[in-house]
Amino acid sequence: MFIGREYELETLNNLYTEDKFHFIVMYGRRRVGKTTLLTEFCKDKPSIFFVAEEYNDKIALESFSDKILSHFGLNGIVGKFESWEKAFLFLGQQAKDERLVVVIR
Repeated sequence: MFIGREYELETLNNLYTEDKFHFIVMYGRRRVGKTTLLTEFCKDKPSIFFVAEEYNDKIALESFSDKILSHFGLNGIVGKFESWEKAFLFLGQQAKDERLVVVIR
């Protein structure tokens, strides 16, 4: 059950409906509901929710690549991204055709 944070959720939804790119940084104290808010926001939207772990760069990029390719049904068809830049360029290309929310936590 999602209680509270209606204002924040409405703000995110309003930004989502605008016909332009938005980059949003959400920060705050621990355990105040940031992840829950983002999960609720992404519930009915095309989204990639990536939880960044403390890995080395190569493992993190492989994990991010898996999330992206899985979202688009391309696992096993397209190889993993060679760089973060290529991963984000791919996401940018995909977002031209379909609105997409990418959360990196």
